[in-house]
Amino acid sequence: MTEHGGWLTIDEAAALIRVPKSWLYERTRTNTVPHVKLGKYLRFDRDELVAWTRQFRRDGRGRGPHVGHVAQVPRGGRSKQQPVG
Repeated sequence: MTEHGGWLTIDEAAALIRVPKSWLYERTRTNTVPHVKLGKYLRFDRDELVAWTRQFRRDGRGRGPHVGHVAQVPRGGRSKQQPVG
């Protein structure tokens, strides 16, 4: 925790997550990043900001089936599509 109780300025928050301030300003404008607005001042809770960034973590395995995941194939080979309607 920082000496200010965990609250970061826009400069400190952008430096922490290594993004341009303009990117972070846009995310606060669209309310997609956790922040507090005190009048004209933006503040970010350090722990909450770090936790928020974790949702964007990728495991490097791409979009395909995960290792160890076996796709279910219906018995009897291919399934026939039924017409809708």
